[in-house]
Amino acid sequence: MNAGTENAISARQIEVFRMVMRLGSARRAAEALHISQPAVTQIVLQFEKAARLRLFDRSKGRMVPTPEAASLMDEVERVYVGLDAVQRKVDQLRSHEDTVLRVGAMHAMAASVMPSAVANFIHSYPRIRCQLDVDSSQDLRERLLQRELDLAFMGDEADTGGLTASEFYSVPAVCVVPAMHPFAARAKVGIEDLIDVPLIGLDTADPAQHRLEASFSEHGIEPRFVATTPYSHTQCALAMAGAGLAITNPLVARMYVALGLRSVPLIAPVRFRAVLAFHPAQVQSTAAQQFVSLCRQRLADLQGS
Repeated sequence: MNAGTENAISARQIEVFRMVMRLGSARRAAEALHISQPAVTQIVLQFEKAARLRLFDRSKGRMVPTPEAASLMDEVERVYVGLDAVQRKVDQLRSHEDTVLRVGAMHAMAASVMPSAVANFIHSYPRIRCQLDVDSSQDLRERLLQRELDLAFMGDEADTGGLTASEFYSVPAVCVVPAMHPFAARAKVGIEDLIDVPLIGLDTADPAQHRLEASFSEHGIEPRFVATTPYSHTQCALAMAGAGLAITNPLVARMYVALGLRSVPLIAPVRFRAVLAFHPAQVQSTAAQQFVSLCRQRLADLQGS
C-alpha cells in the first residue's frame, strides 16, 4: 500500500467524526454506531492523521472540538444533507411517489382505448399521476422530440423520423348508421352501396380518408361528402344526429353503438392505423411499460367484443 492510499480519508472516518461532533463524546458516538469507545478514538486519530489537522483537544478524557473541527463539520453536514436528499429520492422512486407519467394520445385513442387503460393504470399505480394530453399527431410528435411526453399514440400520418416507433393498431373501417337506417341490418356495406349517400368524411389530410377516396375512384364513384371533421368521434356524433353516414374507426364507433348507432363492416381496403412512439434517448420506466401493456389489453378487448 502506498503512502497516498494509506493516508486517504475514508467515509467511515467521516461518519465517526460526524457522530462525535453531533453527540459530544466518544462514548455516545460508540453507542450510536454500535462499536467500542476505543474504536471510535482510534478512527478519529486516523482521521486527524489523514487530514493532517488537529480536530480535538483531549483533556481529562474529553474530546473538545477545535475551530478546525467546527469548520469541517459544517462541510460534512452539507454533504450529509445531500445524501439524505438522494435517499429520499430513491425512496420516492421505489414507491413511485410524486411520479408523473406523461402520455400523449390522438383523439381516436382518447375516445376508445385510453379511458379504461388510464383507469386500470391508476388503480395499479396509485402513487403515480397520469397526465393524458390529447392533441394532433403533429403536435404530439413535436412534444416527444422536446421530451415533454414519455410516450405518444399518433396517427400514421405522423412523421416518425427521429423517434422510436412501431405500429400499435391497424383496423378495418366500418360504416356507422342510425339504428333505423336500412343499412343497419346489413352484414356488410360495399363502396358501390354508397352511391349518392350523404357521407361525413374526415379531413383530406387523414390517411384513412385518402384510402377511402381512392376506393371510390377505383369504382368510378363520385362520393357525396356533406360534412367533414378531423375526428372519428365527431363523425359518429354527426351520424347519430342524422347528418349522414360515416366511414370511421371501428374502435371509436364501438363507443357509440350503445347510444343508438350501428357499426357495419365496410368491404374496402380502408384501414385506420396508429403508431406508438418514444424518444429514442429516453429509457422507458416500468410504469410506462405497464401502461402500454394495459393499452394493448384494452385494444384486444375492444377488438374481441
